[in-house]
Amino acid sequence: MVKLRRKTNVEEISAASMSDLAFLLLVFFMVASVFYVKEGILANLPKKDSSPQMVERDKVVTVKIVGDSVEIDNVSFGTKRYPSLRGFGEELQKLDVPDIREKYAVISARDTNVQNLVTVLSEVKKRGFLKISMQNFVE
Repeated sequence: MVKLRRKTNVEEISAASMSDLAFLLLVFFMVASVFYVKEGILANLPKKDSSPQMVERDKVVTVKIVGDSVEIDNVSFGTKRYPSLRGFGEELQKLDVPDIREKYAVISARDTNVQNLVTVLSEVKKRGFLKISMQNFVE
């Protein structure tokens, strides 16, 4: 008598479709990550070979940020100190600043809070001062 054996097939999942799927997911995330662009503060930086511009002292308004207080200085109206940034924008608008839209210097200390610096920069730009020079001062 002949013994008939039944062939047992081992069930497998095709690995070819898995590798295709992994490749497609990799391509999708590579392409999708390009669409996410982080925006920062727009700034026109000087060219590498440009020399520093000399500006008349009466056309420079200096803002010194120390902690939460702000000090504004100019030849025409002298020095004014504001203890907080809360009303800085309104006070800046009230100042009698005729034709001083040539240059605006923002000077901050090294330990200045970044939020305070960004607040001052946004208020300065709202008032139409577009040429800004940022420096650190040493106490």
